[in-house]
Amino acid sequence: MEHYDIDSYKVSFDPINHSYYVDGNKVISVSQIVREMLPRPYKNVDPEILKKAAEKGNALHDMIEHYEQFGEKTYHVEMKGYIALKRQYQFSALENETIVLIRHHGAVIAAGRFDMVVESPFMKGIGLVDIKRMAHINDQHLSLQLNLYKLGYEQTYKRRIDYLKCIHIRNRHKQYLDVPIDQAFVKEILDRYVEKHPIDYTKI
Repeated sequence: MEHYDIDSYKVSFDPINHSYYVDGNKVISVSQIVREMLPRPYKNVDPEILKKAAEKGNALHDMIEHYEQFGEKTYHVEMKGYIALKRQYQFSALENETIVLIRHHGAVIAAGRFDMVVESPFMKGIGLVDIKRMAHINDQHLSLQLNLYKLGYEQTYKRRIDYLKCIHIRNRHKQYLDVPIDQAFVKEILDRYVEKHPIDYTKI
């Protein structure tokens, strides 16, 4: 179990089960909200295939995190793709593996962790970036996930996120994609989620 002090909360993360606890209470993850509230595109895919894909995705995330935090460069075709994107778009990682908390009317209802906060001389302000390795990007899932992270980051750290990006790397394929900011979409989803899972606000 990993433990953090975040915005006056005691936050714990169980990496094995991918579970978050805030002041001892289990809360849903951003990824779980996306899976529950939107159609699941991979529900008919063999679980073994999904498991292998997740392992490769985790390996890519680890390579990039070690490179950004410790300067460790892994000689791998996908790592070369990441470095090429950095060189082309001139972005620098300010934060890595940032945990956020999402509130609804003052109650923390969810938590999540995204890949990096970046800045670039070509972009105004700071951006939130998540790394994906899947064969096909689901635009609706990606939009909801990154916009939820944006909301959580701004609520947790009181700092504005000006743009959202996705780094899509798979084998020799590499892209630095724009993801539209859509606050109305996030509000609609969270309202629907809380309607399905009522919160006792008297306990806040």
